Amino acid sequence: MAETSELIEFRRAFVWLLCGMLLPSVALVAFGVVAVANERAAVERRLAVEYDARLRTLSLDLLARLDRAADAVAARRIDPLVANIRPLASPPPELAEAARRAATLPVGGHVFANTDSGNERRAYALVRAVRESGEQTLLAQLDVAGIASQVQRLAELKYPREAAAFRLVPPREPVAALAALRRIVAEAGQAGTVVSRIALGPPLEAFALVAELPGDPAGPLAFRNRTLYIALLVLLYVGIGVGFGLTLREMRRAYKLSRLKTDFVANISHELRTPLTSVRLFAETLREGRAVGPEEVNECVVLLSAEADRLSRLVEKLLDWSRLESGRAALELERTDVPALLERIDVAYRAQQLPATYKTEMDAQLPPVNVDRDAMAQVVLNLLHNAVKYTGDDKRIRVRARRAGRNVAIEVEDNGPGVRPHDRKRIFDRYYRGDDLLSRTTEGTGLGLAIAKKIVELHGGRIELDSKVGEGSTFRVVLPAA
Repeated sequence: MAETSELIEFRRAFVWLLCGMLLPSVALVAFGVVAVANERAAVERRLAVEYDARLRTLSLDLLARLDRAADAVAARRIDPLVANIRPLASPPPELAEAARRAATLPVGGHVFANTDSGNERRAYALVRAVRESGEQTLLAQLDVAGIASQVQRLAELKYPREAAAFRLVPPREPVAALAALRRIVAEAGQAGTVVSRIALGPPLEAFALVAELPGDPAGPLAFRNRTLYIALLVLLYVGIGVGFGLTLREMRRAYKLSRLKTDFVANISHELRTPLTSVRLFAETLREGRAVGPEEVNECVVLLSAEADRLSRLVEKLLDWSRLESGRAALELERTDVPALLERIDVAYRAQQLPATYKTEMDAQLPPVNVDRDAMAQVVLNLLHNAVKYTGDDKRIRVRARRAGRNVAIEVEDNGPGVRPHDRKRIFDRYYRGDDLLSRTTEGTGLGLAIAKKIVELHGGRIELDSKVGEGSTFRVVLPAA
């Protein structure tokens, strides 16, 4: 029940973490979608602001050039921007106001004006000048085509390395809806894009100066911003994914540790209860004098000693694992011949008086290995203990030492029930024992194979398992040759 409660708490914490990370990320995605939708307009506005300033400077230069053309008319000089000059004897109605203002100016002064004649718009300069007949107003018609070419020359002088083209465009006339649609389609197929436009005053009223960039100037910038946003979004979700993965891994690890703790408590409780019960039973028998005769007393003492040894082995196994886990287990590696190592294992095995024997097979001329002799003997003894515990009455156990490439392999083979496939991945985990009836009826803490694996890995080797259900198992310790 406690394990289920902890799992529920883990899941609840994960759900809160999921909500806490997903909601801000969804808000960020929504903000990014809006930003991507508005980025083109923002880029176009930025270009318009940048080129508006340049067009205003260019318009001032153009106005100064027109002033110089009017001054040339007053000084009787030829200027390429002036198409023709004539005295203004009787001004037309559209120029009457401009003529009245020009008449009030001193000699050399001028007024700019423009008129519409059908579909043609004309630009004029009304100049006060001195002629043979005295002071008079001259009407100088300006060459609009020349002014348009002058705009390009002024732009080249002002902005020599500018990618944009600056030009003078005529007034826009109102068009019907269908004509407007055609114009939009035509403009969409143009190779350039107008990024800024400013209107001009007299004598070019209704004309405009425009800055035109080749292609779609907002496209590369918009694409860069969009790419940057998508890349950051991908990084965000990769980070979220990595965070979720790490969180899930930590949750699984915590759940696994919780399960290991439960298994440990259950196994240790079971393993401690049995010898403690025996010790208490025999102690009470001796205390109350129920043992009749020296033989029964001696039997109780022998059994008490056996149960005490069993408790001692259990405690030693726990202490061994604690030292290995904490890194306090110091190995003393020595160059050891394999026959000498197997002899040490055989002596230790016989001293434990286990109810079985084993056969030893060994290849000739095996290379020596660098091992801690006591630690490696403990590894093989743990494997032999398992072979004795899990085989039936007809025990056939073999220990083989052979060459495995550049390594040396020590194998412990038995004819037990074998290890089921779903247990093979966890059989070397600490406190893990198979959940079959045989595991429940045999003593053990689930630490023997975990200790063996840890010791072998500290030697730079590995431990392997070959097993067939119903036929037996072979545990293989592979050690690098010296």
